[in-house]
Amino acid sequence: MLNQSVRFLARRANSQIRRSNLLKTGSLAAQDRGFFFGKRREPRCDLKNQSIVQADGSRKSAWLGDKPLRHESFIGILTTYAGIRRGPTVGGKEMLGKRVMKNGKLEWEWITYEQAFEISDNVSQAIRKLGIEIGDKSNIGIYSKNRPEWVLSDMAIHNFSNVSVPIYDNIPNEDMHYITNLCEIPLMFVDSEDKTTQLIKDKTYLSKSLKYIVQFDKVSDEMKAMAESNNFQLWSFDEFVELGKKHEHRPHAPPTPETLATISFTSGTTGRPKGAMLTHLNLCSTTVACEEFEHVEGELDSYLSYLPLAHVYERHCTLAHFKIGSRIGFSRGDPALLVEDIQALAPRTFACVPRVLGKIYKSVMSQVQDKPVKKMILNSAIAYKLYHYKMTGKATRDTLVDKYILHKIQMILGPNIKQFLIPAAKTDNSSMRFARGAFGIEILELYGLTETSGPTTIQLVGDMLGSVGPPISCTSIKLVDIAELGYFVDENGGEVLVKGHNVTSGYYKDPKATASAFTEDGFMKTGDIGKFTPEGTLQLIDRRDNVLKLPQGEFVAPDLTESLYISSKFVQQICVHGNKEKPWLVAVVVPDPEYLASHANLEHNIEGKTYEELCKIPALAEDVLRDFVDLTKEHNRPRHEGVFAIHLTPIAFSPQNGLTTPTHKNKRTAIAQFFKKQIVEMFDRIEKEEEGTELTTKIENAH
Repeated sequence: MLNQSVRFLARRANSQIRRSNLLKTGSLAAQDRGFFFGKRREPRCDLKNQSIVQADGSRKSAWLGDKPLRHESFIGILTTYAGIRRGPTVGGKEMLGKRVMKNGKLEWEWITYEQAFEISDNVSQAIRKLGIEIGDKSNIGIYSKNRPEWVLSDMAIHNFSNVSVPIYDNIPNEDMHYITNLCEIPLMFVDSEDKTTQLIKDKTYLSKSLKYIVQFDKVSDEMKAMAESNNFQLWSFDEFVELGKKHEHRPHAPPTPETLATISFTSGTTGRPKGAMLTHLNLCSTTVACEEFEHVEGELDSYLSYLPLAHVYERHCTLAHFKIGSRIGFSRGDPALLVEDIQALAPRTFACVPRVLGKIYKSVMSQVQDKPVKKMILNSAIAYKLYHYKMTGKATRDTLVDKYILHKIQMILGPNIKQFLIPAAKTDNSSMRFARGAFGIEILELYGLTETSGPTTIQLVGDMLGSVGPPISCTSIKLVDIAELGYFVDENGGEVLVKGHNVTSGYYKDPKATASAFTEDGFMKTGDIGKFTPEGTLQLIDRRDNVLKLPQGEFVAPDLTESLYISSKFVQQICVHGNKEKPWLVAVVVPDPEYLASHANLEHNIEGKTYEELCKIPALAEDVLRDFVDLTKEHNRPRHEGVFAIHLTPIAFSPQNGLTTPTHKNKRTAIAQFFKKQIVEMFDRIEKEEEGTELTTKIENAH
C-alpha cells in the first residue's frame, strides 16, 4: 500500500487536474497561466501555423518566413569531415565509448576526439598503402555491429574522400552479396571472426574485387591461415592501424559538400535493397533538425547509440552530436541489456524505435494492472503532467508529482535524459502519452527515409502528440492526389513528396529506379501517404503499396490497423493482411508470452502450458480478437478497418527468418507466404459465418 504522503500528493495532483480542466475554457487560464504553472516556453513559431504553403503547393518551415531552405546548422560545416572536427573546438574531449570488463566490473572505456583523429588517420594511410584510389569512385564496406571502430573506419574512409558502404549486421546473405558486388567493394571492415569466416566461405558468390578484410576483433592464427589460403589479406584493426603508422603519411584529401559520402541501402521491404547515394551536404543538412533540442556543447552532452549505424538516421544522430562535441556511448546491442546501458551512461539524448518505448510502457502498466489504487494514482499523475506540458510548453521533472510518484519510472532512463527521439513507425499513441507524461522529458517523433538522409519533419517542442511535425528547414514537402486509391489532397491526404538539400540524387547504378522515384519538377516520391493538419504538421496514414480496396469499395490501410492494435497488451508483433477479393482483414499475431500466460491463468485457469501450446488454444485467440474489436470501437474506427480473425503464432518475425527487414519492418509478402495456410484458413472460417455477419455479431456481443 502506498504511504500517506504519496496518497496526499495523488489527491493534490487530482485536485490540480480538476482545477486545470475548469480553467481550460475560461479567460483566467489564458490570462494567468503563470500563476499555476510558471512562465510558458515560447515555441519556435506559432503552433497553430507551423508551415507555410509555397507557390508550387509545397510547404516549408514557418519560421523560415521569406528565407530559402537552409543547408547547414553551423556556418561553413558542410561535410562530415568538418563536422566531426568542430567537436573539440567547442569543448569536446571524450568521443567514443564502450563498456568493458575491468576487475570483474563493467566500466566505460573512452577514446578522445584527438585519439580518434590519430587512429582514423593511420587507418586511412593504411588504405592508401593497399593502392585504393583517392576520391568518391572508391567504395569501402563496413559490415559490423555498432562499436567505436565503426565510426573510426568511417572517418578514415572520408579522410581521402572515399565512399562508405554500411551493411546491416543482420542482413540476409544474398543481400550482402548483392551490395558487395554492386559496389565493387575491395576492402571490408568487419567486427568479428564470424563475419570474416562468412566472407571467405562465400567468396564464390562475391566479385573478385573484394581482396582485403580488416577485423575489429583480434584475428586468430587459424583465421589468418584460412584467409591466406583463399587469397584474402586479413588484418586485425590494431594491426591495420600499425600498418598505417609505418606508411609514409600523405596529406588528407578532404571531401567537398558535393562529394559522395555514402551509399546507404534501403531495408528492402519489397525486393532487393536500393543504394541511395548521399553526399556530405545531404548528410550535414539534416542536422538543422537538432536545433529543436536542448544541448550542451562539450563532453557532458552524452548520447547512447543503439539503432544500427547502417541506418542513416543513426548516422544523422551521431554526426549531429559530434558537431557539438558530445560523447557517444555504444550499447552492447542486446535489447535485454538496453536499460542497463542507458542507466550506466546516463545520456542526455537517446533515439530508438517505437517498440522499445512500447515495451517500457507495457512493463510499467503490467505492474499496476491488478492494483487499482496505484493504477489510479499513476494515471492521474500522467494526466496532470500532460496538462502541465500543454500549459507550459515544456517538459519538466520538477513538480511534486515527479518527486513523489514518477521518480522511479524516470530513473529507468537515467537522471540526465532530456530528449527521447522516435523515428515514426507504427507508434502507439498510448505509449507516447505515457512516456511524455511519466518521464518528464521531450518525446518527439520524426519522419524521414534513407533517401532523405534521415529526418524530413520533426515535432516542435511544446506541440502535443498526433503528428510527425512540420518540415525541417532544409526540406519542402508536397502532397499529390492518388485518385486510384481514393486519396485527394483537399479531402483526406495524398502521397508525400519531398525536395531539399537532404534528398538523394538517385540510386546507385539503377537509373530506372532513379527515374521512377522523381517527379518532373524534382520532388522525390516517398511512397508514403499523409495529410497536413490545420496546424500545418504532417500526419502519416500508410504506405501507398499497402493500401487495399476491398470488394465492397472501401479502402483500408493495414499499417493504420497495426498501429492501433500494437497498443494491446496481448501483442508483441502483428501483421494485418488483406485480400482485394475478400471483404475482411485478418491478422497474424505474435503474442507477448508473459502477458498471454498471465491472462490464461487468470481468465481460464490454464497453467503449465508452454508458449507454443498457449498459442494453439482457441479461447485465447478469441480473447485477443475481442480485445482488438474493443480497440476498434474505442477509437471510433469503422468495422471494416478492424480484423475479423487472427492466428496466434510463437514464431517471432525477424531478419533471421526473412519476415522482417534488418530494421525490423514487416515484409508483408514474405509473412503472407510463410503463413499462407493459416491465412487461407482464417478467410475460410469467416466465410462459413455467412460472409462475416454472424461472426461480427458474435464478437461484438461477447462481453
